Amino acid sequence: MRILRDWGIGIGALLATLGLILNSVVPERRGYTLPIAAFGAVLLLAGVVLDRRRIGAALRGRTARAAGASVGYTLTVLAVVVLVNFMAGRHHRRFDLTENKDFSLSEQTIKVLEGLPREVTVTSFTRETDPGYQKLKDLLEEYTYRTAKLSVKFIDPDRNPGEVKRYSVTELGTVVIECGKSETRITTSDEEALTNALIKVTSDKERSVYFTTGHGEHDINGTERDGLSALKGVLEKQNYVVKPLVLNQGVPAEATAVVIAGPDKPFLEAEVAMIADYAGRGGRLLLMQDPGSDPGFATLLSTYGAAVRKDVVIDKVSQLFGGDARIPMVPPDGYDTLHPITKSFAYQTVYPLASSLDVKEPAPEGVTATRLAQTSEMSWGETSEEEFTSGRITLNEGVDTRGPIVLAAAFEKKADGAEASGAAAAAKPAGRLVLFGDADFACNNYFNAGGNGDLALNSIAWLVEQGELISIRPKTAVPRIAVLSAAQIFYYFWSIVAVAPIGIAAIGVAIWWRRKRL
Repeated sequence: MRILRDWGIGIGALLATLGLILNSVVPERRGYTLPIAAFGAVLLLAGVVLDRRRIGAALRGRTARAAGASVGYTLTVLAVVVLVNFMAGRHHRRFDLTENKDFSLSEQTIKVLEGLPREVTVTSFTRETDPGYQKLKDLLEEYTYRTAKLSVKFIDPDRNPGEVKRYSVTELGTVVIECGKSETRITTSDEEALTNALIKVTSDKERSVYFTTGHGEHDINGTERDGLSALKGVLEKQNYVVKPLVLNQGVPAEATAVVIAGPDKPFLEAEVAMIADYAGRGGRLLLMQDPGSDPGFATLLSTYGAAVRKDVVIDKVSQLFGGDARIPMVPPDGYDTLHPITKSFAYQTVYPLASSLDVKEPAPEGVTATRLAQTSEMSWGETSEEEFTSGRITLNEGVDTRGPIVLAAAFEKKADGAEASGAAAAAKPAGRLVLFGDADFACNNYFNAGGNGDLALNSIAWLVEQGELISIRPKTAVPRIAVLSAAQIFYYFWSIVAVAPIGIAAIGVAIWWRRKRL
């Protein structure tokens, strides 16, 4: 009994605390941890009962009263802390004290998030060890802080191959944004790309993409090597409406964009006039023209300052990689880094039998031209059909076009009559044109080769881009440099390194000496 009286309180408190800690750490071992805590509680209670006289005497002493006051102060401070945390939880606020608001969303993004009409799911296929993981996670936390209609999932592609297959993800870092049946994907995980993706999937506006037919174009429903069923399937998955277009009554008013995919027969004059009228009214046009064909759009292209040369691009770099020199490729550094189509685009693309593009400089008035994709310097545009058919192809200076060769270009042109002033002119949209010197690159056989499919999809996405999409200026860090004179350096060094430590030590010694004399 004496051992229980002397040691019961300490051992019991220790066992009870240890049991509760273990129960919280390994709850699945509750059958062992809870008996330990219960046994400790029994020992503690027995020790208190057996040693009640000494405990009572201690509680009535001066030391106990002082200890009680300290406990009261401590409980008061804890109560204040708990109350503050409770109020902070009920009234959550964040403050960004940086000058450039580096950790805050833009006003445009906040407006989009607060106006989300439906639930949106964001799924990121990234690993925790990836360089951009934490940055994307922090950004998405800011998004979910602003709205309850946004849910976020992070999927490790290595641990969840089934999800990768279900979403058909081919690139690490892909972010899939879903809203109902609408879906879009981004690989650039910045605020601008993410907010614009939210606008796209929540937009109720139908985006209709028409593909012309009747001139030997590649078939949008064709599953053969030269068909476009792969492109059509991805477009429909991204909530586009894909339709064939027969130019007998002009371009439908609901057409968001028109695609002319590799015709091998010329268009009728009336059909060319319909396409030109559509483009002049601010229409969006994707023209992919193969070598040896002349669909009849030379005059229309000249208004943009563009032309498709009558040649075939030869690329020696393709031979270095074991390919055919008649299948030119654009290296990862051959794209324009500022245009939305090829911004952050760093994939190789190949073009089986392509013609070079002539983009005039300067561009016609009202036209903005961009060379999207160019081959290396080890390429040229071969104009001799005899050399091409014989296989003995050489660069003929002054006749052939020396590389780099432009294979894709984008143009933006003011709509006809937009030069007039007033609200009516401002309401007229700018026409857009994307021109390729090849159509085979987007066909089923080459759609998944390098970045071919992505480049075709990016081009259509830029053509049908909604007017409400935003542009967010990236935040730049402002360097803060303090320039100190020699006298200031001397003052700060000795005040921080010498005076402050010596002063603190002197105060400590003085307090110790005073207490020792009391």
